[in-house]
Amino acid sequence: IQKACLELEKDYHPKITFIICQKRHHTRLYVQNPRDGDRSGNVPAGTVVDQVSPPLLTSIFYLNSHQGIQGTNKPAKYHVLYDDNQFPPDAMYKLTYHLCHVYARCTRQCQFPLPPTTLG
Repeated sequence: IQKACLELEKDYHPKITFIICQKRHHTRLYVQNPRDGDRSGNVPAGTVVDQVSPPLLTSIFYLNSHQGIQGTNKPAKYHVLYDDNQFPPDAMYKLTYHLCHVYARCTRQCQFPLPPTTLG
C-alpha cells in the first residue's frame, strides 16, 4: 500500500492502520452475573476483551458490537497488524465499534464493520 501511494505522488506518505476482522472462531463471551447481561443474557453491546501477544507484537481484541436477539452472541475478533497512526487501544475500540453502525442496509448495529453499500 505504501509503495502504491508513492507511485501516486512522490512525497505521499499517508499513515496506515491495517486491521483484520475475523469472524470464524470459537470464542464466546459470558457475563458473570446475569444482572449484567442484556435481556438475552449476553454481554452488552460495545463490550471489549483485549490482549497483547508479545511474541507476535500484534494486538488482538474481541468486540461484541451488537445486541443478541436469540442465543449467545459471537463477538468479532480483531487483529491489529500494522498501525502507523499509533492509535491508543480505547480509540481503536471506539473506531471499530462505530464502524459497525454505518451499514446503510441495516437499522441496527452489525456484528462487524461492513464495506460501503454498492449498487447491484
